[in-house]
Amino acid sequence: MRAGLCPYCGVHQRICVCDVCGPIEDAPPLWALQHPTEVSRSKGTLRLAQACLPSMKVLVGESGSCFEPLASRGVGGLGLVFPHPGSEPLESADTTGVREWVVLDGTWRKARRMFLSNPWLQRLPAFHFRHPPASGYHIRKAPRADSLATAEALAYLLAVVRPGLDLGPLERAMAALVSRQLAVMPTQVRGRYGVSRRFDEPGDEP
Repeated sequence: MRAGLCPYCGVHQRICVCDVCGPIEDAPPLWALQHPTEVSRSKGTLRLAQACLPSMKVLVGESGSCFEPLASRGVGGLGLVFPHPGSEPLESADTTGVREWVVLDGTWRKARRMFLSNPWLQRLPAFHFRHPPASGYHIRKAPRADSLATAEALAYLLAVVRPGLDLGPLERAMAALVSRQLAVMPTQVRGRYGVSRRFDEPGDEP
């Protein structure tokens, strides 16, 4: 991990959000396949999600033996969150056969390369978001208007497959991350992200 980043929540130590992270109880088993270039990105959100989902397993790599602990198990009971021509909309799909969920952590281009480089991933039942929420992660630009940060995608996945699950810890951590990042940015830098002021964290006094 890059120097200066918190080893627990993965963001810069001066804006560490560990104080608002907490465990989400009763989440289904989750696997995250992380592209190697994401490991040292200070704006990545997977480690923050791990702080709230401590049972989530993370495998770093692009293909081959990197993913052997998961790939060797076969496809039974696994569901992949990744949009492609054969994927189903998560919101209306029958997911009763899915016991464990797999997400890809990387830019759209790199996630697609991971998908195409791993035939076993292509054999998994795949799901996409038909009605994803708007991203609140203003501090990282995305190539697609409907893109979500990995932590946001995990939160939406859990909201759909486990209605009623308390996602407050993850939502608060993401809100704090954005607020604290904006607070340390010069005004002109915030403007590059289309934000002219800092965002208050939940619970801040007006």
